[in-house]
Amino acid sequence: MRGIDFDRLANEIGFAGLGVTTARIDFGANESTTLDFLPKLFAVDTGRSIIPHGHSNMVSAHLPLSGAFRLRQYDQLSRDERSLTIRPTLDQTIRAGDMSSIGEDDDNVHWFIAEEPSYTFDVIVTGLDDTAGYPFDIFNLDMEKAERIEGDAFRVPRMTVSEALTKYG
Repeated sequence: MRGIDFDRLANEIGFAGLGVTTARIDFGANESTTLDFLPKLFAVDTGRSIIPHGHSNMVSAHLPLSGAFRLRQYDQLSRDERSLTIRPTLDQTIRAGDMSSIGEDDDNVHWFIAEEPSYTFDVIVTGLDDTAGYPFDIFNLDMEKAERIEGDAFRVPRMTVSEALTKYG
C-alpha cells in the first residue's frame, strides 16, 4: 500500500454516488515506458458494486486492500450479441489480502458488491489475441434476468453501462 501511495490515492478519488471511482497507478513510469498491464485502484462504497460483467481478450487479478466484498464469479460458456451463457463458480466474502482473478474462459464473469467502504488493487492485461481486431471487450450483465437453461448453466442478457449502473451500481 505504501508502494502505490494508497492513502493519497484513496483521498483523491473518494467514493462515487453511483458505481465506482478509479485511479490509474503509474509505478513511476514515464512517457517513454510502456507497461504490458494496467494497474488500477477501485473505490467502492457500501452497497455499491463493480457491476456484473464478463470479458473478452482480457485477464485480470484483484487484491482487496481494505473493506470487504461479496464476490460472485462465473465461467463464461458462450456468448452472442444479446447474452452470455455462464455457470456459477464462486460466491463468497473476500477481504484485504484475498486474491481473485479472471481468465479468458474460467471465472471470466465477476461481480463485486461492497459490504463496507472497500478498495481493490487490480492488474489488467488486454490484447491477449492480436488477431481479434480489438484490444478487449466487456459485457455488462442483467443477473436479475438470468434464465436457467440446463443443469447449473444460465443465459444472462447483456445490458448497457448506464442500465447496469442504474440497476447494480
